[in-house]
Amino acid sequence: MSEPLSTKIGQKALAAEKARLARFFQTINKHRQALDLAIEENFGEGLDPTEWRNVFDSPEPRDANRTMVVTGDHSAMLNAYVEILKAAAGSRLIGLLPHRRPHVEQVFQALLADKGLTKAQVEMLNGLYILEGRLEHASPDVDAEEVRDAVERLREAFPELVESARAWLHRHGVELQ
Repeated sequence: MSEPLSTKIGQKALAAEKARLARFFQTINKHRQALDLAIEENFGEGLDPTEWRNVFDSPEPRDANRTMVVTGDHSAMLNAYVEILKAAAGSRLIGLLPHRRPHVEQVFQALLADKGLTKAQVEMLNGLYILEGRLEHASPDVDAEEVRDAVERLREAFPELVESARAWLHRHGVELQ
């Protein structure tokens, strides 16, 4: 059963917000495919733990590029997913939060409370998001295995995360083409 949207925006603005979400879903799928391609082209069929660590820790620029394309696509996927949640939970669409662009921690907690995400999904996304920030700022304490694990967890959880977001949006009466 769908719940009516609690926002007070007009039909044109609502249509624009829905179109924006649809573009995010297209973008996230493109980045998922790019991540798979980056892994295949740079590491073969998978991220072998030993090869990944050797390349990740290597001082060679070519090796840095091999890992950067993987971590970059992982980051793009994660950020696109978070943007879907932020855009939907904000005041212009579903209205769980009073801000148009709420902070990610608020979004995760709001979706957990609204049963849009499970506790395990929130914990995973929060951990991935924190790690992504550390990677973005080139923290020297980021471990190769930690990054490899994050990439694999997001790839594995991706279909369920997308389905959770679509089901949650549907429950609030948001249908995307």
